[in-house]
Amino acid sequence: MAAIKYSGNHNAVLGGDTDLYRLWHKSKLVALAAWGRTSRRIRFTGITLLFLTLTMWLLYGAAQTGTINLPSVSLEYHYERQATKFNESKVALLIENRPNPILAPLMLHFMSVVPPDWRFRFMGSVDSVAHMNNSVAIREQVAAGKLDLTYIPTNMTTGSQEEISRFLTTLWLYEVVLQPAEWLLVFQTDSILCANSQQTLNDYLDYDWVGAPWNPDGRFGGNGGLSLRRVSAIIDVLRNQERRDGTDPEDVWLTERLGHRPGAKLANGTTSSHFSGEMHSGEKVSLDWNTSPFAPGPGASEPPRPSNGTGLRNGTSETNSTTPAVDPAIAAAQDGALVAGLDDWRSGFYEPMGYHTGGGGSTLHGAIWGTPALRKHIWDYCPEVKMTLHMDVARFVPGECGARWRRDLDSLPGDDAGGGGHSVETEVIDGVEYPVLPMLVPW
Repeated sequence: MAAIKYSGNHNAVLGGDTDLYRLWHKSKLVALAAWGRTSRRIRFTGITLLFLTLTMWLLYGAAQTGTINLPSVSLEYHYERQATKFNESKVALLIENRPNPILAPLMLHFMSVVPPDWRFRFMGSVDSVAHMNNSVAIREQVAAGKLDLTYIPTNMTTGSQEEISRFLTTLWLYEVVLQPAEWLLVFQTDSILCANSQQTLNDYLDYDWVGAPWNPDGRFGGNGGLSLRRVSAIIDVLRNQERRDGTDPEDVWLTERLGHRPGAKLANGTTSSHFSGEMHSGEKVSLDWNTSPFAPGPGASEPPRPSNGTGLRNGTSETNSTTPAVDPAIAAAQDGALVAGLDDWRSGFYEPMGYHTGGGGSTLHGAIWGTPALRKHIWDYCPEVKMTLHMDVARFVPGECGARWRRDLDSLPGDDAGGGGHSVETEVIDGVEYPVLPMLVPW
């Protein structure tokens, strides 16, 4: 059998010196020459591009033949579920970095008086937030989505009036933190809303700013310590102007600019005095039946008085009546009107929706607090205001426990804080003894 001799080239395999062989040979030489002239970096890049091209081609083929099932992930936040129960456009804000003992009681009181659709936010330090969170009632409000407890940012502080002004004129607060709020109630530890008021906070939602008036005859402007503000209007101001440090307090600075905006609507001095009382008195309560919307007719000259239970005034009856008559006094009271014979004690006195004092409850103005009669009426109309004042009740605690009830927390049991030698002054109004208020300003 003859052996086949291999000539050392591809002629035998490819069937001789064909065009296909010559094309293959030249292509190989060109590729080897090009490869030899390239650097390592170019070679690496080429290999990488080739790998990516193959990978994309394979993935595209897999996508055409089937789908990849990935697990679905959803995140739910507790506050988002609860927020639907309240109106997020209405927020009441308390800022306090000190762990004041009245923080929780004051917050809970405001929640009970402010219309129920409002949400609340507390911003404080680590200590003050922890102090608030010690209250079970506060924690329940947080769990219900009614209240948010948040910290004052570390790059900000509220330790002084100037620092508070800087904080409350920061665009970030209104544009980010409070969003989507449109109405903002700012209150402090020296302010209160009265449960006996005939007004509600929602009565003032038409205004860009309402606060205790500095000038009872002024066109706008009011103290910011207890104030209702329109967030969108403040954002418009802060986007165009910036408060300089050390200038006017934030409430003066903001109201001056809000009052000159086109289309602005700020409460004047008269309206502001109905909202809050601080330095100036306001319109007195009247039981004039002739001007009451519940009067039976133009000829009425006497306000309705409660009946003796028959449903008719003065206990009279109507034999021909098939339906019991409605006592006008009861109807008026149900509609929120004051009734002669029941509310005579309120007639002739100034009753704002709330009060704001100065110096954390230590500076009181004579127009509001200056006489025993004025003070007694406030104790009857708005007794909750007492927890915001620096009134020392140790004198009224029997036995040796007086020291524990002093406003001065630095007092020791050995001080003259209890018993007959107590140094706290008192005043007697209509036979009732009250602590004397601190720092009463005569003007």
